[in-house]
Amino acid sequence: MNSKNEPLKKIDTEMVRLNKLISNSGICSRREADKFIKLGMITVNGKTVNKLGIKVMISDVVKYDGQIINKIKSKYILINKPKGFLASSNHKKAKKPINDLINLPSQYKIVPIDNMGRTATGLLLLSNDLHFLKKLNYSKKGVKMRYKLTFDKNIDKNIDKNNIDKIKKEHYLNNKKIEFKNVSYISSGSKKYLELECFGIQSTEIAKIFKGINLLVEQVDRLAYGSLTKKDLTRGKWRDLTSREIGFLQMH
Repeated sequence: MNSKNEPLKKIDTEMVRLNKLISNSGICSRREADKFIKLGMITVNGKTVNKLGIKVMISDVVKYDGQIINKIKSKYILINKPKGFLASSNHKKAKKPINDLINLPSQYKIVPIDNMGRTATGLLLLSNDLHFLKKLNYSKKGVKMRYKLTFDKNIDKNIDKNNIDKIKKEHYLNNKKIEFKNVSYISSGSKKYLELECFGIQSTEIAKIFKGINLLVEQVDRLAYGSLTKKDLTRGKWRDLTSREIGFLQMH
């Protein structure tokens, strides 16, 4: 007769490569994990391990530099953020944090790749793989993003060729050079907005830049993040990234 605890026992005795277990914790890549192992910075059940390629059990106590490694599987989430929710790494004290929309067990400590205010909408990445998020945020060129900007009801009076020319010029924010590409003004009936592309720029930064050229942005909507789009992802819904999508992002 099968015991109800057998599934848990099976998980505890599952074997996994040590470098994979370490990288899954989000503290580093597999290649970096191999370096830590060689340097003798990894212990398994209290014993230093410096041999590559070994496998350990999920139930083993693995430590990096004296600290226990979180062995929870890495999660990579894409959500189409709605208005009213706050995306922040310090979401525990916030009202209506974006994490409230994502139904995951509490052990998955996922955080957003960047901050998005309550009025901002659109695509947002979240993960418990901090190495992955840091790599994307600090890549040399940055990930290409596409945004939709709405202003006030009189946008047709506020946006003209001179404004477009100003937007296309180089901007600097906190000593960081910023350029907007493929800037287009769309006016169709009551729908009037700007679309533009940039690399590695957060929605909060866009609002600050536009304020500097006397254009107050009412809403920033992220339409695309790298090759990721809103296809089949309605507002407020989320999904796991595929291994292929994760691989493409890791190339940045």
